[in-house]
Amino acid sequence: MLIRLPELKRPLVLRRVVCQVIAHLHSTVPCVNAASASPTAISPTQDEYEDQHIAPDDLVFVAMSGGVDSSVTASLLKHDYGCRNLTAVYMSNWSIPRTPLREILSARTEKLPDAIKESPARLEQFMRVQNAREQELAKYGSASSCGETDWKDVRAVCAELGVPALRMSFEQDYWTDVFEPFLKGYSVGSTPNPDVNCNRYIKFGKLYDAVAELAAKQDKGKKWWLVTGHYARVTRHVPTGQYHLLRPSDKGKDQTYYLSNIMHTRLTNIFFPLHQFQKSEIREIAESRDIVTAYRPDSQGLCFVSPSIGAEAARRARRDGKTLVKSSAYTRFSDFLSEFIEQSPGNIVTLDGTVVGRHRGLWQATVGQRSGVPMNQGNPATQGIWYVVDKNIARNEIVIAQGRENKWLYSDAIVCTDWTWMVDDSDIAEIVQLARAGMVCVRNRSLQPLLPVADIDALPSGDVRVNFATPAHGLANGQTSVLYLGDRVVGSGKVLKRILHATAPVVDDLVHDNASTLPMSQGNVG
Repeated sequence: MLIRLPELKRPLVLRRVVCQVIAHLHSTVPCVNAASASPTAISPTQDEYEDQHIAPDDLVFVAMSGGVDSSVTASLLKHDYGCRNLTAVYMSNWSIPRTPLREILSARTEKLPDAIKESPARLEQFMRVQNAREQELAKYGSASSCGETDWKDVRAVCAELGVPALRMSFEQDYWTDVFEPFLKGYSVGSTPNPDVNCNRYIKFGKLYDAVAELAAKQDKGKKWWLVTGHYARVTRHVPTGQYHLLRPSDKGKDQTYYLSNIMHTRLTNIFFPLHQFQKSEIREIAESRDIVTAYRPDSQGLCFVSPSIGAEAARRARRDGKTLVKSSAYTRFSDFLSEFIEQSPGNIVTLDGTVVGRHRGLWQATVGQRSGVPMNQGNPATQGIWYVVDKNIARNEIVIAQGRENKWLYSDAIVCTDWTWMVDDSDIAEIVQLARAGMVCVRNRSLQPLLPVADIDALPSGDVRVNFATPAHGLANGQTSVLYLGDRVVGSGKVLKRILHATAPVVDDLVHDNASTLPMSQGNVG
């Protein structure tokens, strides 16, 4: 194992050495969390990794969001890596103001759940809670524009560090490459992940290109880097000279799922210094160095859905003994979607075709989530929580079934489209063989436990079929599916179709959402 350390200051050296050794051990162990995997198939590889090394005179561009992770990343680059040519870059991707909750509710009260809308007492309580949230956020200075709040904090951190800060606008690119596909996916009943596309097309696409151009103008002969505060690791595989994307030391903050679709040929110029740390350590570093963003709450989702709480507001709240959590102008994600996607009401039905409710559009629910439909709890046939199991696009219906463990939520395999391999073409066949040997795992949602893979098939259409060793629960069209070999990301794509667990009967003559085939009564038409 080869590890080359940068000249870090003494307090961080031992921690980095220990974390890198642990990370190396993790990265050389295949998927071991599968109960059905044969012990003989689980043997450590002998791969050797060499971490990237940023030299003091390299051209370094750190992408900053105004959050604590990117702020600490900039501080580490400046003070611990000794970067002399460090520039901060802030991406401006969104400037459309959010609609205040009170305006949404007054204009469209039909968005509220029937149980609240039809009860004056509950509606009054609901509004009182929301008004209290808004008043608290206003008191502590939450801005209506997440972009301006974040840019202000980026400049404050850079002023402390003595680092120049550039603001680059990618709003048009973000709208075209991320937001429009995101809306289109939801409008047809899928569940896309905009963060995956943002990383591929914007942060490690347009921003990467812009940084490469800046570096060429400054000094074509120098090595340049795009550095971010992601919890992930890029390292060089010594025997092959390839660069691999690996999971970080803090598995609870692992963000490789969201990075799985970036072009692997770009890894040579990408660096993630936080791979060696636990999230709690980043907070400690921020506080010990008195970084202005030390107390900002972590992001809870997309900026355009949830407002930013700036550094100044967070510090005032901490002084007053308050803990601010990113609230939202929208109580539900579907409220946000309804601002951009036209409503297309339809029925919510059970497997036998019984109509039990109404929806505003197929985008209102995701396969695997609670349906929110109040069922008769006095009848054993309908009591308990009901879950969304399918979407019938032809009939504009959301299909629900009883219980989280119902068989309609389990899949034996998936077919993925828009597939990206994070390996060279010559290595794909080997990855397939390793999957058949029980060495490859899949993750279908961020931070979901890794699931063992039984086989991988490359289809003539260019899509990829992933067969699970054990059935997977609650998969939905449009979700990203990521393959791992040990800690290494080897490929990813978007779920196009689910192949239901073998215990579920198949009815071939029914129209569905291309995600599964569910039995429906012949009377459930139109």
